[in-house]
Amino acid sequence: MELNVVAQEDRVRIEIAGNIDERGAEEMKRRFLDLDTAALKEVVLDFSGVTFIGSSGIGKLLLLYKNLAPHGGAVHIDNMSKDIYTMFKVVKLDKIFQISLAS
Repeated sequence: MELNVVAQEDRVRIEIAGNIDERGAEEMKRRFLDLDTAALKEVVLDFSGVTFIGSSGIGKLLLLYKNLAPHGGAVHIDNMSKDIYTMFKVVKLDKIFQISLAS
């Protein structure tokens, strides 16, 4: 899995490519912990290169949200595949994250 972090003032865009399996989730967690979540208003995750996300990956996304929300920050997940989008809707993660399908 590859992560590319682009910071712009109070916003960060993270492009993710590959499977977010257990090892990928740990890498995501390390990168998320490097972020100054108190200063961020928005984190946008670009899932255009993500083909799979496991439960540990979802847990790391929830950890990111938990660190951002108290400071008024939001997590957007863009360019999801239809299968991942459907799974997020079924488990009601669309109530926590703003998600959008790949175009």
